[in-house]
Amino acid sequence: MPHAETPTKDAVSDTLSVVDNRTGQQYTIPIAHNAIDASDFRQIKTPLDTGDPGAEADQPEHGLRVFDPGFGNTCVSESKVTFVDGRKGTVQYRGYSIDDIVQAKKSFAETAHLLIWGQWPSALEAADLQKTWNAVPELPQHVFDTIHAFPKNGSPLGMVIAGLSALQSHDMDRIPAHVGKNLYLHNDTLATESINYLLPSLAMVVAAAYCHSQSQAFTPPSPTLDFVDNFLLMMGHVDASTGLPNPRYAGYVETLWILLADHEMTCSTAALLQTASALPDPVTALVSAIAALYGPLHGGAIEVAYKDISAMASTPDGVTRKMEAVKAGKERLYGYGHRVYKVADPRYKHIARILGELHAEIEADGLLRTAFQVDEIAREDEYFKKRGLGPNADLFAGFCWGGMGFPPEWILVISLIGRTQGFMAHWREAMSGPPRIWRPGQVYTGELNRKMES
Repeated sequence: MPHAETPTKDAVSDTLSVVDNRTGQQYTIPIAHNAIDASDFRQIKTPLDTGDPGAEADQPEHGLRVFDPGFGNTCVSESKVTFVDGRKGTVQYRGYSIDDIVQAKKSFAETAHLLIWGQWPSALEAADLQKTWNAVPELPQHVFDTIHAFPKNGSPLGMVIAGLSALQSHDMDRIPAHVGKNLYLHNDTLATESINYLLPSLAMVVAAAYCHSQSQAFTPPSPTLDFVDNFLLMMGHVDASTGLPNPRYAGYVETLWILLADHEMTCSTAALLQTASALPDPVTALVSAIAALYGPLHGGAIEVAYKDISAMASTPDGVTRKMEAVKAGKERLYGYGHRVYKVADPRYKHIARILGELHAEIEADGLLRTAFQVDEIAREDEYFKKRGLGPNADLFAGFCWGGMGFPPEWILVISLIGRTQGFMAHWREAMSGPPRIWRPGQVYTGELNRKMES
């Protein structure tokens, strides 16, 4: 409503005063958590008949709109899951620093429980969660058949998306549109069951796709191993002498999955929540997130960076020529710089420790040696230092995966399993809130009222 009274001192400190110079009206808009509700701008209106032929498309009678391409300064939801402070360089899961979580050597199951259900589990709860995951049935044969229909050199994420879609059809009664009613909104029992089914099933789908690409047999999960060890077992990533995963590598995988479990409102998280707002099943929402993740401006940048590094490694002066092209503005150096962080990425120091411990493996890999040559130049060159273009944690986590023997094209897919903890935390949080479909507006700038030619 238009402002009529002078606000009190307390009200002034928590409000925004706006004067619409088109009408002379003054408005008072509340501020909460350093944010304003965009819908409050709807009260700011002008008469429809302004004499402007473009006013019809501008719809002034509906109130003032907020134009923010790409959500550059828009908060689309409230969340209690993760807080990222780009200026201080901190990440907190449910209020706990990732530094403290990693140093406390928390397990994958414990961290997943924290992110998804909001608190650390007791030892018994963590054990029960692992038992629940281990009890999830093996993939139906039609999921393997779907994956095997792909060329072995096909898109890893494409295989995973197809595998998940095939898995979704295994239980049609879990698909809201199929049964014709809401299933998950405000139904935390079913949401929890679905999450606990989806996490280990995703690991199986990824492992099945990987084994297909490598022309090796899929090893079923063991009921006695934990989540991380079972994943490595299914992938065939085991010690030849024991037939079991290397404990050192299992520890690295666990740490990497924890570090990359969530990063607040990323492009892929927003895609997941956009889809989830229409109230489909969690597999559908997850597929949306995976599709967004594959773009070269998001998770796909890891694969692009590896291709860049491979090209640099192919010639003696490849690194020098690439860096000169980047500084000349002709090319982009993928894997450096971050939209959020103004200081060092807080996850990097933990990743650097793993890289240090993988020194022997990295020295044996010419591609990784080239990557570190690039990093050494980027850290010392004034061009990168002045622009704050530090290494991206996702890229250097990729070097860890490479050091453990995973092909570059599979790094994003393997990282996806860790990130799905965060995806499911946001999905469950959304299912506990009010039903509201995400339906953003647009500013129409095209022509109006054109006549058909006779």
